[in-house]
Amino acid sequence: MLACVVGGLATDAHAARPGHGSAWGDSSTLPRTRSPSVVGQDRDSSKSDPSRSTSSWTRATLTSPHPDSRRRVPRTQIPAPFGHMLIPGEKFRFDVNFAGNPAGLAEAEIVEGEPDPRGNGPEGAPTLQIVGTARTSGVVSLLATVTDEIRSVIDARTGAPIHSVNVLDYDGFAPKYEHRVTEQQYEGRGQVRIVDTKDEKVKRKLKTVPIDTFDPMSAMAWVRTLPFEPGTRYKAHVVDGTTLMRIELEATGRGSPAHLPSITRALELQPGDIVELEGKLTRVDAHDQPIPGKKAFAFRAWVSADARRIPLVMESDMWVGAIRLELAAYDPPPRPARGASR
Repeated sequence: MLACVVGGLATDAHAARPGHGSAWGDSSTLPRTRSPSVVGQDRDSSKSDPSRSTSSWTRATLTSPHPDSRRRVPRTQIPAPFGHMLIPGEKFRFDVNFAGNPAGLAEAEIVEGEPDPRGNGPEGAPTLQIVGTARTSGVVSLLATVTDEIRSVIDARTGAPIHSVNVLDYDGFAPKYEHRVTEQQYEGRGQVRIVDTKDEKVKRKLKTVPIDTFDPMSAMAWVRTLPFEPGTRYKAHVVDGTTLMRIELEATGRGSPAHLPSITRALELQPGDIVELEGKLTRVDAHDQPIPGKKAFAFRAWVSADARRIPLVMESDMWVGAIRLELAAYDPPPRPARGASR
C-alpha cells in the first residue's frame, strides 16, 4: 500500500546443443521468433547495420521489404544510476488516513544488503534492501485487519530491482484470500518472473516489461532521487504485485499542502523548502498501452527540496479510495565514521 502511493536486457534462454556453433543449430545470426523488446536503433549505431553481423539470406530476412506490423514495446531509457544516493539506516514512519479518518501506519527503511560472494564489480554487485510495512488501525480495522510487508533487494549502484517479496495478510469481511505472497525475480532489465500465491493457489507468470521498470519500493526510491526541476516530466514503470503500471509525474515547483505534518518544524523545513509533485498511475499492457476499462489513479506528493529528499505528504485516489500519508517520524542515516567510505 505504501509503495503504491509513492537487471541486463531480457534474453531468451536457449542452451547450446552439442556439435553446433549456436543454440539455433548453426553459426548464423538469425532474428528471434518473438518481437524485440524495444524498437528503433539510431541509424548511426552499428547495431542497426545488419551487414556487420549477418550475410546472405539472413541479412535479407532482417531487411525484408515487407511491412512489419508486429507490436513492440516502445523505446525507453534505462534510468540513471541512483543507488549511491540511498544510505542504509534511513527510516520513515507515516500516519495513514482514509477519507479523513485514521486508517493505519506505514514504515519504510533502507537496510544494508548482504555482500556479494563474488566480491566487487564487475564480477560482483553489492546490494541494498528496502523494507516496507503497513498495517491498519482505527475505524478501518473494524472492517478489516490488513498487514502488508514488502522486502526489496536492489543493486547498490544502479538502483535496479533484483528480487522482491510481498506478504499480505487479510482478515475481514468477505476476503478473496487471507494470505498472499508475491515474489518477483527480475531477470535483468526487461523481464520479471512472478510467483503469486493466494492461500494455497499458486500462479506463475513471466512478464516482458519495459527496461525502466521497478518494483514498488525501488520506484519510491527512484522518485526521491529525481532532480525535481520545475516543469520537468518523468516516466517509468512499476510492477505492483502482478500488475504493470506506468508512472508519470511532474515537478510543479515549490509549494506546500494546506496542512503540513508537525514534524516539518523539527526537520527545520519552511513552506519554501518543499517541492510539489503531481503524477498519474496507469495500468498498461506489455506494449505500454492503457488497458481498456481500467482507471488511472492521480497522486500528489510533497518532498523536501534539500539533499535529504524527505517525503512529507502523499495523496492518492487508489483502489480503496482517497488515501493520505503524512510523515510522523524520520530517522536520518547514521553519520559515517571519520575516515570511513561507503
